[in-house]
Amino acid sequence: MESMIYTISAFILAIVILVGVHEFGHFWVARKYGVKVLKFSIGFGKPIFTWRRKNDPTEYSIGLIPLGGYVKMLDEREGSIPEHEREFEFNNKSLTARSMIVFAGPAFNFLFAIFAIWLTLVIGSRDYAPVVGQVLEESVAEQVGFELGDQLVQIDGRPVKSWRQHQLYLMNRAMQGRQTKFTVETSDNESKELEVDFGYLDQQRIVGQPITSIIGIGPPPPPAKILNPVIGMPADRAGLISGDLITSLDDEVILDWVDLANKISTQPGKQTALTVIRDGQEFEVMVVPDTIDVNGTPMGRIGIYRPEPEGMMFRLGPVESMWQSVEQSYLLTIVTLKSIGRMITAQMSADNLSGPITIARVAGRTAESGVTEFLSFLALISISLGLLNLLPIPILDGGHLLYFLYEGITGKKPSEEAQLIGQKIGISAIILLTIFAFYNDIMRLF
Repeated sequence: MESMIYTISAFILAIVILVGVHEFGHFWVARKYGVKVLKFSIGFGKPIFTWRRKNDPTEYSIGLIPLGGYVKMLDEREGSIPEHEREFEFNNKSLTARSMIVFAGPAFNFLFAIFAIWLTLVIGSRDYAPVVGQVLEESVAEQVGFELGDQLVQIDGRPVKSWRQHQLYLMNRAMQGRQTKFTVETSDNESKELEVDFGYLDQQRIVGQPITSIIGIGPPPPPAKILNPVIGMPADRAGLISGDLITSLDDEVILDWVDLANKISTQPGKQTALTVIRDGQEFEVMVVPDTIDVNGTPMGRIGIYRPEPEGMMFRLGPVESMWQSVEQSYLLTIVTLKSIGRMITAQMSADNLSGPITIARVAGRTAESGVTEFLSFLALISISLGLLNLLPIPILDGGHLLYFLYEGITGKKPSEEAQLIGQKIGISAIILLTIFAFYNDIMRLF
């Protein structure tokens, strides 16, 4: 129950921040262009809290349903306007002004993402040192010459300071199918260059896991400790808790977390004995891993997360973080756009589309992991929200910008009938997208 409350609270906080940033973009730029803003609302439905500021025509409101928001401006299309207020009306402003007001919402989402990533880099987060601790047999990494103990020094000339630092860059290169050069220093202090051709990777796999894992390398694996067992999953049902150390499985010694995960995967539906150390006491726990289908092969899972790295703290200075945050936001935007394009063209499974349920669960999990993880999550969702709103779908910001483009080319506004038809199409598209996202969320729960 406590975890559920935490998840809901983190989700509402995320929505309030992201929607607030988006709507404030519209609000602030509208004010700058002299448009009268009648209402600024976070959330829909019946207001649970409203207020006004002295000498301010805007009513500020918190709605009952925290799944969006809106800025209501003075507009002749929504009612008659006194002659003395026409200069403050949205639809009476220039095409440039209206376009800037509409574009400001998504733009503020992108700016917030840059700020959030900058903050995570300045605060710092735990990461692995850029040392190869795992090389999978017959993997791409083994074929090109990666060895245990190799230290990553540069990736395409970019200095490497931590394991996860350039994962977005690698993701983008992998999606492009480009060759990428790794400069490494061996355990014998010798330098070598290894080239990986991402063009040979299965593009369907390039989602949901680090590219380094896909090519077959990883940092030294963490110990086999339990972290946040998923409520209702086998580990939780068996009584395992965060901090438990697993030392053996069916009397086979467990070397580390990866070894534990691999052995669990071979036990779908089988009663399995785990030897656990908790607070210095050793005891045995029986667990039956759930069975999941992975490319036609049944595999076991018990519902545990990989522990956070116990090694280095990775942080950058305020100035260096600024350039890094801009680049990371750009790469995140490009990777997200490519993912959307691949789902539309069926090059990537649409099962990766997530809805409010998955977002809420991730919000709770990242909030529990710490402020930097939660900020990284907010940056990702903020960019996704910005891109979603720029889609050329009527009722979204991108739809309005499409109308403005038509107006700029033809010199006249779309007819009310055309806008009404577009609105119906847009609403239908959003409803279908929402239903599909909810379907994916529900399937993930089971």
